[in-house]
Amino acid sequence: MAACSVPKFIESTQPRLLGSNDHQDSDLRKRKRMISNRESARRSRVRRKTHMGDLVLQVSQLVSDNKYMAINLKDTTQMFLNLDCENSVLRAQLAELTHLFESLTNIINGFNSLSNDYETEASVMCGVDDELLVHCETMLHENEHFVVEMLLN
Repeated sequence: MAACSVPKFIESTQPRLLGSNDHQDSDLRKRKRMISNRESARRSRVRRKTHMGDLVLQVSQLVSDNKYMAINLKDTTQMFLNLDCENSVLRAQLAELTHLFESLTNIINGFNSLSNDYETEASVMCGVDDELLVHCETMLHENEHFVVEMLLN
């Protein structure tokens, strides 16, 4: 039995050596993980800082674009208001001119009706004398133009 047995002091030191290696391996793994975590955190901070810088630039660009669009909108709105006002004036002028045209058309139709009546009367009064008929018609047309000019002025 003595040949097969291991001295007691050797048995008691072996678990300590294995435990010590496990402890060193554990410490080494902890240090590696800690270093890896620090490096990962550093990379994360760099990415976050880069992303933040990009966002600041984007905000600056968007603020600039917004100012440009606000100015453009203000100018466009002013042009719209000017054109709307001008359009209202033109519509009023159109209504006025349409009314004037209708009035003048009625006056001319009235003169044409009178002219036809006078021609009939003149031909009856003057007989077949064409020269006198032309003279009467000329006088009627001159009076017609005179009345129209008075209405326009």
